[in-house]
Amino acid sequence: MSDSNDKGNKLGMDEHQVPDERLRYECEQAFLRRHFTEPSVNEEWERFQCSLSRNVQRKKRITYYILSGLSAAAIISGVIFFVLHDNKAQRGRSKEAMEVLITSISKEQQVVIEESGDGMPKERTTIAVNAVPTVERQGAVLSAKGADYTHVNAKRVRRNVVSIPRGKVYKIVLNDGTEVWLNAHSRFSFPTWFSGDKREVTLEGEAYFKVMHEENRPFIIVTDKITTQVLGTELNVKAYKDSEAHVTLVRGAVCVRLPHKAEGVLLSPGDDMVCADDSFQIKKVDTSYYSQWMEGVFYYDDVSLVDILRDLGRWYNLSVEIEQEPALMSLRLHFVAERSDSIDKVIENLNAYEYLSVTKKGNRLVVKRKNKETDKE
Repeated sequence: MSDSNDKGNKLGMDEHQVPDERLRYECEQAFLRRHFTEPSVNEEWERFQCSLSRNVQRKKRITYYILSGLSAAAIISGVIFFVLHDNKAQRGRSKEAMEVLITSISKEQQVVIEESGDGMPKERTTIAVNAVPTVERQGAVLSAKGADYTHVNAKRVRRNVVSIPRGKVYKIVLNDGTEVWLNAHSRFSFPTWFSGDKREVTLEGEAYFKVMHEENRPFIIVTDKITTQVLGTELNVKAYKDSEAHVTLVRGAVCVRLPHKAEGVLLSPGDDMVCADDSFQIKKVDTSYYSQWMEGVFYYDDVSLVDILRDLGRWYNLSVEIEQEPALMSLRLHFVAERSDSIDKVIENLNAYEYLSVTKKGNRLVVKRKNKETDKE
């Protein structure tokens, strides 16, 4: 009894106060449970984990956006650098990869006939027929439009070379009556009259022939690539340097000989023989198109762009440059234009092709692939 009293005294309350304190504590706990839900440890832990996960995901998204932005910026910068570098390289290549197909001539353009006796320099005579009125020389009648040798009465055979300027067409009637139309920038060598058992002429350029038939004296046309032998026929021969050689037979029959073939190639009317390097091809064509140049028309059907541009350079006396794009260098076109048209009109027609960009810079014609950056000069 004394012990209990001692404990009660030590706590500062008597034995009747202890149960009252317990009752008060129980009442406060009941009040709190009624008004507040007891927290669940599991739910709180899951909530904490979710909150933590959301924070981590948010940080990951932010990091992803930042890295994505940096990557995009790096890619854009790389593309811009590549485009600028590529354009610069393309410009550099364009400047370095332009091929000159033909060069303009500054000297006065006129028809020149050189006469020589057996190749003797002292007996050589040069006549600029554009600068003189019609003149007769030993029966030959020379003028600015043509030369007629059918009535020549020279005692000795002389060799004549006719040089046709750019932008001109010239007609020659040979001593045997053969008619020859010479295209621009051509050279034609022939004798004042034919002797012996053959009639031989030399051509560099393009010419249309109406050959007078002679049973026992074949007519032979010599070029640097081919030799064509005829008896009596009508044909067009195109043999400019650095271009395909063409023999187009209108009527009659011809035999074409190539340096690398032992036997000649026989052509029939309507055949067009194309010779390039050591190969040749024969196809049927409408031959009327191959005489259009005599009528004042540029007419090309399945002809290489390179050869067309060279023809334009010869006619308009222009230097022609082409970008060394394989697609351009191998391109073949169907193209028609009037020779009386200005070069600006011809350029407009060429630019109608979706893959060609043709510009005139002074006396130069510059040809590139369309949609590529052109040089600014």
